[in-house]
Amino acid sequence: MTGQVDDRPGAIHDRLVEAMNSGVLATDEHGRITAWNPRARELLGYTRDEVLGRPMHRLLHRDADGHVPPEKDCRLMRGLRTGVPDQGDGQRFAHRDGRLMMCSWSSAPIYTGDPGRTGPADGAVGGLVIVFQDAADRVEIERERREQMARVQRANSRLRLVAEITTVLSSTLNEQEALRRLVRLVVPQLGDWAEVDLLVRDGRVERVAATHHELSAADIAGLEGPLPPLPRVPRGPLAQVLRGGAAVVVSGEADVRSDEPLDAAQRELFQVMDAQSAIIAPLAARGETYGALTLGYSRPGHGYGPNDRLVVEDVARRTGLVLANARLYAEQRNTAEAMQRNLLTPLPQPGELRLEARYVPAARVSWVGGDWYDAFTLPGGAIGVVIGDIVGHDLQAAARMAQVRNMLRALAWDTTAPPSTVLARLDGVMAGVSDADLATGVFGRIDEAPGGRWRLRWCNAGHPPPLLITDDGGTHFLDEHGMLLGDPDLTGTRPDGARVLPPLSTLLLYTDGLVETRDTDLSDRLTSLRRHGSHLAQLPLPDLCDQLLERIEPSGEDDVALLALRIPG
Repeated sequence: MTGQVDDRPGAIHDRLVEAMNSGVLATDEHGRITAWNPRARELLGYTRDEVLGRPMHRLLHRDADGHVPPEKDCRLMRGLRTGVPDQGDGQRFAHRDGRLMMCSWSSAPIYTGDPGRTGPADGAVGGLVIVFQDAADRVEIERERREQMARVQRANSRLRLVAEITTVLSSTLNEQEALRRLVRLVVPQLGDWAEVDLLVRDGRVERVAATHHELSAADIAGLEGPLPPLPRVPRGPLAQVLRGGAAVVVSGEADVRSDEPLDAAQRELFQVMDAQSAIIAPLAARGETYGALTLGYSRPGHGYGPNDRLVVEDVARRTGLVLANARLYAEQRNTAEAMQRNLLTPLPQPGELRLEARYVPAARVSWVGGDWYDAFTLPGGAIGVVIGDIVGHDLQAAARMAQVRNMLRALAWDTTAPPSTVLARLDGVMAGVSDADLATGVFGRIDEAPGGRWRLRWCNAGHPPPLLITDDGGTHFLDEHGMLLGDPDLTGTRPDGARVLPPLSTLLLYTDGLVETRDTDLSDRLTSLRRHGSHLAQLPLPDLCDQLLERIEPSGEDDVALLALRIPG
């Protein structure tokens, strides 16, 4: 009847297949195409009549190169052999015009036997139904998403690397150590090899660090050291960067071809590193170029694009700031040490009495400051000895130390006053004549009594106790002490002490930097001082001082002043 809908089950199934928005094909048990819907024609260009009876594998299946793969490797045909449904993505189907179509697909086996029962146990596989869709857009989107994720991961990895480099380099102010750490950090993340060239005085260049991810340290050790001087008119890439130029990317040895001796040294390096590509970036900060970081690849096909260049320039810029800070620190430290040492006067050597002193600056320049020792001859032949510490750790403390030291020298000239009176007078004039707030110190007089015996009279104003070491290794702290200097609100006395110093004994006066650390109990450190002093008792005085500092190992948190006296035998 015209217009009447055919509602037989087979007709309904055919209409559903015809209406699907996916390509549908079916095969017999030999893989020959038996069904082909209109959407399959739209996707692949073949008409139904062109494909019926033809082998699906040979007609449609292609590998990445457009060739027909072996049938045993065809996943589309696997369902005929296994009777198991399958699916896949990124399968290449051949279009009628020769193009390759990227498709996603699923397959289901068709079983022979009772039509009402559809299990592999109910019959043999009599064919396949394959449903497929154009996946090119989705595959491209997925590819772009993966590439974007990879770029994000690379960017995050490099950000972490830059952060790690900043942290590691900032943990040291030793220039050489910082640069050795740098080349170890950037390889292999940013290249197969790396090296750093520094500008030194008079236009000289020195390669201070180099590494390669495959070569041993011995292989590249000969590359480090002095290089030819920087030419007045730079032509090679390294010379241009060292003269204040921007970062430059070079194609290995081929781009290093000027007649400069510095370029020749760079070519030698590139040959040893087997450089295929490289980038040279300036280590600069605050308008000054300190050197250059060179990174490179030994593997062909690797290079430095715009994003790589930004990362390397960022690393180089941060390294330049570390170098600037390290050199500023070194200049400040040298200034502070020079000032401090110039304030420490030469020691007298009266008769057979021997005096020796040591000064060890603090590890940080901001901690160098107020420790001092002093020894001077007084009227009548006595020797005045002083150890002291101005509260504070900076250049101002060093200047205040000089004020207090000079005042104490003047007040000590009165040989009739006991040491406690000298310190009391110093305490009284500190506020009016000096900028110093608080200070600790020991002042003593040593003179030779009748019969050749030497005697010490001293007063301690809140300072660590002097240590007396006898020739047989006996030790004794001179514990008498009183309040420190410079605080009028403190009350109390400063007792005088007196002791005969045995022949060949050693008197040690020291500042708290020798025995005080944050992580160790003071009594333990004082016990250690006694033990080492006992073991070193019979060494010559210079050796005793050196060995004592080596064994005690001051923490570096404070500067150390040490004054030692050896009594004649």
